[in-house]
Order: sequence, then structure tokens, then C-alpha cells
Amino acid sequence: MKERRTVIATHGTLAEGFRSALSIIAGADGVEAYNCYTTEDFNLQSTIDQIMKKHDPETEELFVFTDLFGGSVNNGFVKALQDYRFHLITNTSLGLLIDFHLTQPEVETLKAKLLTNEFNAVYCNDLIGSMSGIEEDL
Repeated sequence: MKERRTVIATHGTLAEGFRSALSIIAGADGVEAYNCYTTEDFNLQSTIDQIMKKHDPETEELFVFTDLFGGSVNNGFVKALQDYRFHLITNTSLGLLIDFHLTQPEVETLKAKLLTNEFNAVYCNDLIGSMSGIEEDL
């Protein structure tokens, strides 16, 4: 089995926040975080080139998690899919990252989990309110 490499790339410092929380909760070490557009001289293409230069598809499986579907960071990696072999997941959440690191799913299993909407946002008021009457207090 190939070694796995995880990259988180987001707008601002969200990537570092994800990496920090992931380390605390799941003990995930070795995750690379790229905080995009935090300096005036940031260049997304150079960052992607740097990530891909370190990637050996023969010995490792690269998983890149981005923050926002259709956002500039994700779009840059979508473009890179034309030239490089890696897995790209977007609309990333901490729950998804924790699950990914604790379960180490095969790609098909990961894709199936994403289809279940298990990691989507939840409006808690309706969920909890219907169970406990909490909405009446709001």
C-alpha cells in the first residue's frame, strides 16, 4: 500500500487551524497546511508547483483538501488535476478530516461517505428543537 500524504490548502489561516485541531483531536501528524493569500506576494501556482514537486505518485497517494468549491484555491488544484495524479476534496470540514485520518478509508469508501452528506453543515435549531422544544425558547 502506498504511503498517504495529506495537504490542506485554504484561504487565510483556516488550513493551519484545521491542522492544529486535527493534531489535538486525532493525533494526526505530518499534515501539511497551506494558508493561501495571507501575504501580498502569495502565488497559488508556485505553491501548487511546490506541493507537486514533492509528490511521487509511484510511492505515495496525495490527498488535497480545500475549503471552498469554486474558490480560487480549489480552482487552482482542479487545474493541476490535468497534469498530476492526486485526490482533490473540497468543502472540507474538521469532521471530514478527523474521519479521514482515523479511518484511513480507501478512495471508493471516501467517495461513498461524501455522498451520504455525513459531513455537511447541520442547522441545529431544527434538529434539536424538534426533539426538545428548544425552538420555543428562541
